This record gives sequence, structure tokens and C-alpha cells, in this order.
Amino acid sequence: MIDFSDPFRQRLTADQRQALLREDEQWVGKAFDVQANPRAIQANTRHLTLILLDTKLELRASRAAQFAEQLMDAIMYEYAKSPIACSKGCSHCCTTYVSATIPEILNLANTVRRTFIRRERVLSAAEQCKATPQLYREVKRVICPMLENHACSEYANRPVSCRYLLSKSLETCVKILQRGEEAEFQYTDNVVVIRSFIIIMMKAALEMVGLPQQHYELNQALAVAMTTEDAEARWLAGEPLFASVDVDRNDTGTSHLHGMASHLAKLLAPTI
Repeated sequence: MIDFSDPFRQRLTADQRQALLREDEQWVGKAFDVQANPRAIQANTRHLTLILLDTKLELRASRAAQFAEQLMDAIMYEYAKSPIACSKGCSHCCTTYVSATIPEILNLANTVRRTFIRRERVLSAAEQCKATPQLYREVKRVICPMLENHACSEYANRPVSCRYLLSKSLETCVKILQRGEEAEFQYTDNVVVIRSFIIIMMKAALEMVGLPQQHYELNQALAVAMTTEDAEARWLAGEPLFASVDVDRNDTGTSHLHGMASHLAKLLAPTI
């Protein structure tokens, strides 16, 4: 096994990289304990990075998002063990502020743009979100445009921030999200830490390929992605297509997750 302790080591040779990728296969895309298996974190981050670098892949940013989202589902299925109060028809949280990375947004846009009514709802929601600062979104709520009959119409392509919002107390959800009362959200065990590591891996991969890693307000960014021709190819080429979209005010260069992602990127860069 290659020693990862020195982040300033020389770039691996081609043979070393091939050996490392073969070793990675035992962890790539498979459930693992994110708090106890740093080697699996490295393997899956490297895989994400290679997806983003593979110019032969059509819609490679969307493919990276799909990989990260499916990996998160696999890990949560295995390690989010406490009872889950959420069920189809329970949509109390579908009016909260949501942010996502651009690959997640591009992936979601691929299917949303195919349905005229859903597309129009996104454009309307984007206008509402633009007019409502993030600080006030818990007071002036915006219904998610993907919500249909109290269920997510884009469940398979929903971003990471939606996937982790699992509650073990319906009563607490109603208290916070419907009545506006003060209470501590009762997350299902382990989902917060799982989400954090998925975000760290995605951010590290984006940093290694030189793409923006910020989280953007979902509806505004989705509107840009849907209405811009060849949005994914142009963004991958470096065009600042989302410059007018609000960035999540909690996603700063000094945030804990940003720092961990940058450290991971520096650690893995010589292996790519």
C-alpha cells in the first residue's frame, strides 16, 4: 500500500497509479464507515476526480454527481441505523433553503428541463429565491418546484442536501417546519456526518480539476442550467455561467468542510 502520510511527495509513476487504482476497486462505489476508513474516502474521491477529468464521458459533471449521490445512498442504507420518520407524502422540509454543487445542479437540470410545467415552476421559484435573502428563507418559505402531490418528482436525481435530511421525529419536523417553533432537528443517526464526508469528497475532486466547488442556491442555479444552451460543456470549459447566482452564505473559504476538502485535494493530487 502506498504511504499517504506526506502530502508533498512527488507525483506517482504510471505503474504506481495503475496499482493504486486496482487497490481502489475494493472501495469505489461501496458502502463504508466514513469515520473509520480514510482509505475508502481517498479511493472514492480519486474516482470522482477521474470522472470529472474524463473528456470521453458525455456529461461528466452530471456523472460525477450521480456517483456521489448513489454512494451516499449506499452508505446511508448501511450506516443510518435509527428509525426514519420520513415517508412518501411527508413534505414538511420541502420548503427549506437548499444549496448544491454545480455538478448536482447540472444533473438535476437534465431531467427537469424535459417537463414544461416543472421547468416553469423552477423559473418561478428562482425569481422568488432571488428576491428573498438566504437569512429570511426560514420565514418566507419557497415551495420546492419538484414537489408534486407532496412527493419529490425528481427523487432519483435530488441533491445531497435533500438526501441527508432524514428525521427520526415527525412531531419535531412539524414543530419546526410548520409551526415555526424553536426545537433541535432530530436527524437520523449518522446522516449529518455522512453528508459532510460526501461534500468533502466532491469539493476535493472539484478543486483538483480546477472547477468551482461552492454550493449555490438550488432554484436560481437550476434556472440558469436549464435555460443556458450547452450549460454543462460550457461550465466544464471554465465559463462563469453561475456568477449571478447566490452562493450559500455558510459555504465560505474558511468553513470547516472547505478546509478539510482542500487538505484532501492536496493529499491526493500527486496520485491523479
